[in-house]
Amino acid sequence: MAIAVSKLYRNCASLYQMRLLAGHKGLSNLVEWVHIVEDQEVSSFLHGQELIFIAGYMNRGDEWLLNFTKELYKSKTSAFVINIGPYIKSVPKEVIDFCNEVDMPLFTIPWKTRMVDVTRDFCTRIMHNENTEASVASTIKDIIFKVGDMETHIQHMERNGYSRDCHLCFVNISLDNVNEDYNSDNMEKLRLFVEQIARTSQRMFISFSYQSNLVVVLSESDMYNVRKFADELMNLVRKEKDSFSVYIGVSSIMQGFASQDINFEKAIAANEMAKKKKVRVNYYDDLDIYKVLLAVKDKKVLREFYQDVFGKLEQYDTENGTDLMGFLHSYLDNNGSPQLVSEQQYIHRNTVNNQIKKIEKITGYNLLNLDEKVRCSIGYLIQDIL
Repeated sequence: MAIAVSKLYRNCASLYQMRLLAGHKGLSNLVEWVHIVEDQEVSSFLHGQELIFIAGYMNRGDEWLLNFTKELYKSKTSAFVINIGPYIKSVPKEVIDFCNEVDMPLFTIPWKTRMVDVTRDFCTRIMHNENTEASVASTIKDIIFKVGDMETHIQHMERNGYSRDCHLCFVNISLDNVNEDYNSDNMEKLRLFVEQIARTSQRMFISFSYQSNLVVVLSESDMYNVRKFADELMNLVRKEKDSFSVYIGVSSIMQGFASQDINFEKAIAANEMAKKKKVRVNYYDDLDIYKVLLAVKDKKVLREFYQDVFGKLEQYDTENGTDLMGFLHSYLDNNGSPQLVSEQQYIHRNTVNNQIKKIEKITGYNLLNLDEKVRCSIGYLIQDIL
């Protein structure tokens, strides 16, 4: 968990006489911790997303401070605070221009402000923010999984800004990366992307891990805003190029806490369908007839139906090295038109008819019968789910 630079600045500007000199566009940057750094060589040991303070004890002139600032930026520093005094009397224009160019917020505090007081305060705020968010995440999980007293959980959510009739939407995000060694780092990037988007737009959100996925709970009553969030997240992921990619499943928007366990399951189902259909972002509300099939809790029922419909045909394909299952799928996709299948697969229409007769003989179906076409179509939909 992290806290936005803007929130630290807003809460502490007057208290510590902080002045924002540059990098206004980077105020949404996230801060995970605070450090006092005086030697630019130390910057290589930073993790990123830190707020750095400097008094300039080792300052050797304007060029030294500019190089120091550039090293901080390379280390993915979120913001930079200069303690104006005997070592750095003023901030060079080159440093201000660079911070504006790279959108790294640059602040000053007067010499009389003790850096140790500011850093202690900031670290306390970061830890308090992290503890609060962890507590809310734990509570929403208890609500979803029906652990403990519901009314107690709701009261806790209310104390943290969530009304009992609030609207919630679940976003289930899974990594699409076959190299497990990178998944931990990529999941951390994903968390930072989510926080960056949510905090920039001042959205209320909760995030937690579930079965190697990242689940984000958005307090939104308008699906347009949810779609905007998903689009912004995908844009940030795409900028990583080949580093990693994700699948996103989005639930409906539901009001109140009583049925959010069902909404959570919708996000899981949408994510699973996204992976099966190779669609990067999948919305439960757009699943149409799949929603009916996904509502069947006993998957054994679906498997038995599928086996009844396609068992003989699959067995024939296995034993003879054919793909009549694929051929029938194409036939149904083309509304049962031999002509369209012929044109699509570059085969003679008589060949299409012969294949259909073979399928009918194996399955016992009459593929001119609407009910049996529907039966097969539902079978393929179940195949997508299973």
